[in-house]
Amino acid sequence: MKKISFIAFLLISLILGGYHSLAEQNNNAKPWYKYPDNSEKNFMDVDVFYNSLDKNLYKEYQNAELNIREKVFFKDINKVFEKADKYGSSRTSGDGFHPQRQVYVFVTVSKDGKHMTTAVFDAEKQRLISASKG
Repeated sequence: MKKISFIAFLLISLILGGYHSLAEQNNNAKPWYKYPDNSEKNFMDVDVFYNSLDKNLYKEYQNAELNIREKVFFKDINKVFEKADKYGSSRTSGDGFHPQRQVYVFVTVSKDGKHMTTAVFDAEKQRLISASKG
């Protein structure tokens, strides 16, 4: 009986020790290795980027009440969205993006002020990060 208890204790210790090592390795990994800081790089103007966009991904309302187009750091996305809070709240966040990563943020509000569409694109990879339509 003591042998079985000792073996069970040994197995549990090995499993938990391996789990702890794996968790420690993951904590030491850079959380934004896929989307690192690109604050020193230059990217196209926000209006040029908008005009090159596939309009299936994002398109401003015709005769919009409000249009916002800004190139900002990832950490400042929600500051741009705050400018349109009068028409509805929209926020975004995400893991894996360095706070100093450059992004394009777009907000458009319909003429009647009842519908708001947002989109955030990574400036370097030119990929859609988040979008909302309401």
